[in-house]
Amino acid sequence: MMKKEIVKNIIDKVYPKIKADYGLSKWDDFPKIEIHRNIYEMASGIEGMEGEDNAQANFDRHNNTIQLFYSEIRDTKHVIQCLLHEYRHYLQSATWFKRYYQMGYDYSNHPYELAATTEESNWKTYAKKLGEAKYCSYIMV
Repeated sequence: MMKKEIVKNIIDKVYPKIKADYGLSKWDDFPKIEIHRNIYEMASGIEGMEGEDNAQANFDRHNNTIQLFYSEIRDTKHVIQCLLHEYRHYLQSATWFKRYYQMGYDYSNHPYELAATTEESNWKTYAKKLGEAKYCSYIMV
């Protein structure tokens, strides 16, 4: 688990570059970023709330917010991958997102999930842009 402050520091440096590279969606302004300990604590509002299956990140389309859950984030690479994955969802059509599920796709084969997962492979581009020695140990793979 990474500390919330470290996750925030990485986001502050990388997210503006992601926005500049990927641009604005057709449907909404740039999403806000929220950092929470976990999805259960965020949803319940109860500090210390736990659950069985924690998410790493989420794009809340209704509030146009990318949410990262630092208790599930391992390292700098993971922060960047989560941002790229959720930013891809921000760029995708909400109508088609639902439609694919209605057509019988599930998380493992949903075209938008596959595209978002593929997007994660671009993490090195943004890790290099951090350019700080303290992150190098996290990004060497």
